[in-house]
Amino acid sequence: MDPSSISTAGAINGLYHQPLSAQASAKQPGKESQQEANNTSSAVDTIKIGTSTTLKNLDTVRTIEQMHAHLNLLAKGIRETNESINKATEQVDAMKSSLQVIIKNFPPFSIDSEERIDRLMDYTSLRNELLSLMIPPPPPAPYEKVKHLWDALFDQNGKVLPAAVPSLETSSSDEQLNKVNQDLDTTSMQLTDLSNQITQTLFQP
Repeated sequence: MDPSSISTAGAINGLYHQPLSAQASAKQPGKESQQEANNTSSAVDTIKIGTSTTLKNLDTVRTIEQMHAHLNLLAKGIRETNESINKATEQVDAMKSSLQVIIKNFPPFSIDSEERIDRLMDYTSLRNELLSLMIPPPPPAPYEKVKHLWDALFDQNGKVLPAAVPSLETSSSDEQLNKVNQDLDTTSMQLTDLSNQITQTLFQP
């Protein structure tokens, strides 16, 4: 074969192969750039998902904190009310004890018995102390649920209604004492029921 033909063929062959090599070289950086872009986009999406999740968690914790703060405030108000109701109940029980000494005594005290008079004076003193107490109402929501019980025992200022703890004189008969003793039983049960109902509101929606 003519050397010039070989040289010419080689040159032509070189002309055809050189662009292909250059084209391959040009395509390679493009693939790498696209891959880098995809990786960057994936990383950004991951960050967004992570941030969204942590914000939701933060909102959840804040909501729980607010619920706890509300419950703590509610429980505090109910505790203060129950403490005062308990004190009132203790006063009623002490009044009953004074009457029980007279009612259960045998033989019965005479009307002018000094011990009987002393016990009735104790009753009156305890009653006055009870009527001077001011019972704080529970928080608004629980109060609305027990209002009918509350109004049967207390006035608008939180003081025990005089009718709930009848008065007695040193000259009151044994029959009167028995009647008042029964009334005090009713009042004591009402106070206990009220305290229970107020406490139950903590567990009601």
